[in-house]
Amino acid sequence: MIRGNSMQFGSFKNILFILLFSISSFSQNLEDQIYNAIDTFVANPNSTTLNELNQKALVFSKSIATNDEKLALVILYCNKGSFEMKANLQQKAIDSYEKAWLLFSNNHLSNYDIIEFCLKPLGTLYTKTGNFTMAENIIKKYIFMAEKDNNPPNIISGYINLSIVYKTIGNYKTAIDLLQKVAKNQNASAVQKKRIQEELAVNTMGLQNKNFDKKTTLKEVETNDTQALKNKAWMALQNNNPNAALSYFEKAKTQILKDKNIEARTLAKLYTEEASIYISLNDNQKARNSFTKAYATLLPFDKTNTHLDTNILYPENTFLVIFDGLAYLEEDNLEKLKWYDLSFYVSDLIRDQLISQEAEIRHQIEDRKRTEKCIDILWNLYQDRSELHFLEKAFTYAEKTKNTVLKDRNQQKTLLEQFPNNSDLQLQNELVSKQEFLINEYIRLQITQKNHERLISLNNELATLSIQLKNLNKKINTIFKSKTETITLFDIQKKLNEDQAQLLYYFWGKEKAYSFYSNNGEVNWKKITFNTDQENTLKKFIASFEKANTINSNVASFTTTAYSLYTLLGLEQVEPQKNLVIFPDGLLHFVAFDALVTQKTNSKTYTTIPFLVYQNKIAYQSNATFYSKNVVSHKNNTIVGFFPIFKNTNAYLEYSIEESKILEKNKATLFLNEAANRENFKKYCNQYGIIHLSTHGTSGSFSTPATLVFYDDVMLVNELYGLQDCHPDLVVLSACETGIGKLQKGEGAISIARAFQYAGAKNVLFSLWKINDFATSEIMTHFYSNYNKQHSFFESNYAAKMDYLEDQSISNAKKSPYYWSAFVYYGAIDSSETTYIYYYALGFLLLIVLFLSYGRIARFLKRKEI
Repeated sequence: MIRGNSMQFGSFKNILFILLFSISSFSQNLEDQIYNAIDTFVANPNSTTLNELNQKALVFSKSIATNDEKLALVILYCNKGSFEMKANLQQKAIDSYEKAWLLFSNNHLSNYDIIEFCLKPLGTLYTKTGNFTMAENIIKKYIFMAEKDNNPPNIISGYINLSIVYKTIGNYKTAIDLLQKVAKNQNASAVQKKRIQEELAVNTMGLQNKNFDKKTTLKEVETNDTQALKNKAWMALQNNNPNAALSYFEKAKTQILKDKNIEARTLAKLYTEEASIYISLNDNQKARNSFTKAYATLLPFDKTNTHLDTNILYPENTFLVIFDGLAYLEEDNLEKLKWYDLSFYVSDLIRDQLISQEAEIRHQIEDRKRTEKCIDILWNLYQDRSELHFLEKAFTYAEKTKNTVLKDRNQQKTLLEQFPNNSDLQLQNELVSKQEFLINEYIRLQITQKNHERLISLNNELATLSIQLKNLNKKINTIFKSKTETITLFDIQKKLNEDQAQLLYYFWGKEKAYSFYSNNGEVNWKKITFNTDQENTLKKFIASFEKANTINSNVASFTTTAYSLYTLLGLEQVEPQKNLVIFPDGLLHFVAFDALVTQKTNSKTYTTIPFLVYQNKIAYQSNATFYSKNVVSHKNNTIVGFFPIFKNTNAYLEYSIEESKILEKNKATLFLNEAANRENFKKYCNQYGIIHLSTHGTSGSFSTPATLVFYDDVMLVNELYGLQDCHPDLVVLSACETGIGKLQKGEGAISIARAFQYAGAKNVLFSLWKINDFATSEIMTHFYSNYNKQHSFFESNYAAKMDYLEDQSISNAKKSPYYWSAFVYYGAIDSSETTYIYYYALGFLLLIVLFLSYGRIARFLKRKEI
């Protein structure tokens, strides 16, 4: 199938067309042939001539040699893309424009306004289809080009279009800053000035919850015709005056429909906006009619057939608005779910186009909101009918939108392990790694505000790489999509039985949470509703670990809070003395479950307080997919340790030296002081089974990513993402806040620990808060001492905490959970190797007994024969 067209070329008719076209072309100059093909198509553009143009383009692409011929083909792709864009063939239009841009840039062509006829529409299409990262890259690309050529009109257009990207993702402040900057440009045309003011008004309205000035906004709106009326409509709607909103909107709609060349997508969005006003007026039938019109408008070519067929859907954000809206209007719960499933289907199509973590995570946020609505519906159905399939479907929804980005990357690496010689999978791994390293360099330069020229160069590289990676992902998905498995709650029962474990899985919504508890084949589903007091209990528990003396200063208050949270989170149903696998979500990522209290107590002696750690051995997992796939059959017990120590500095880690000694006893390769540098880590991290990092870490902020500190430099999470062939059995992060980071809905904390999971680490042991240097050293010493005996990550983590609590040389104050419960283990419940040895020995003895028994039986039978 030719990229950019939905029609197959395997038929005899099409092969004959290509053959005859090729023969007739020998007598004509190739460049002229291409221009003649363009002229023929432009004179009569329709689906038939588009198909013919696609076939001709295939022949041309295999024959072009000179730059003039290549430029002619660029112009063909741009004309084809323009028609496809107008015909709602958006993905095919994107393919056409991408081909044009790659051909133009890779061959350093000129003498064509590539910004106007290719990059502008391509950036617009990326924005429309929700691929905001690629939109941002390509728009910045042509802004840089326009600035280099001193082309004010294109510079201004670029800033306006970039502001639209930021507006669409809710970053109104950045959008306003860009618009205000370009508003000062004296070279702006009247049309551009009008558009700037319109966008300023819309973005100002977007910030209405923060210093919203109605008078100023209304004054700006008054001067803006159609957009002014629409803005007035939204202001009236926000002020609970839907009748006035409808009046303003109808006037705007009348003006808009006068435009005979209105784009289908613009018209479809108009109908969805109309539907939202009718919903406010409680006129559901008119709202449905408007949504149906919007759907019909988005269909390519035949707009009379409005039958819902997933085969004619394509990546388009407006479909999500339509289907979510129809779900909202639907009264039957099962029908609601069908509409939401259509939204999920389109959402998956959009996600398949995304190539950066940032874009995928942003996209996932809306999926999570939709998931919560679906789980709410299924909860009500389950309460009414007690049918188990509603529970299982709710779990499937929850799992589908949990750690989507991590699971996608894990799936890529799994496929590469299964098909190591596949060149496409190899290239995909290389490009993903290269992308992360480029982003890492870009962020570092943005932080330092140095080398603007390199920033421009990096943006160019990212723009080109993004297109290459997107097209490669599309090819790989076509081949391997069927290999992606959906894990259900009952699929993992066998794994739980093997691990002698029980499962507690959380889904964290906006207003409530849900828990799924599975043990011995039984499943219990609970809804957790948070009121103000309960929210405060959770926040108070998490805040207890911010300072070392908080818990010690009021032990009674802490134990009361810890018991209240234990009850709130449904842990009273957990079976004691049995392994427990916890799947946190939302703020629960920051909860040290070990430190929850299972009974009311007045004790102030920590060793007698009934902490959950005394009742259950706990392992954490990011999602059910990871849990079901994480089977440790054989470990690589080689260890490498990095200990910068930072002697003679304010960052000195005194007890890190003691920590290194226990690794030395385990025959670890150690990099101490200056040797614990960034380059040595990158060089050796893929050569060992266990990576131990005893250093400082930061959780980052909204503007800066989480970092890991080496002797000579820091490493941002993006650089960790890009590590190739780094898939150790265990990463031990003996550093502060390595599990803390910006919390993203569905994806969890964007932390150092997650970065190692993304890179390929099978199991991770890390901390949730700034930990005491002495306590860390003690915990790590106990961990490796136990691992040397048992060779089990899971058992050694548990034993290390118990050994610490039982150490009589440590004071009661230092046995506060602040000191011992910071480390959490995300990984497999790996059985102790001593257990395997026991079974091997038992099996060997059994063979000897059978052998001896066989000898005796043989002799007995022989005697009997005699």
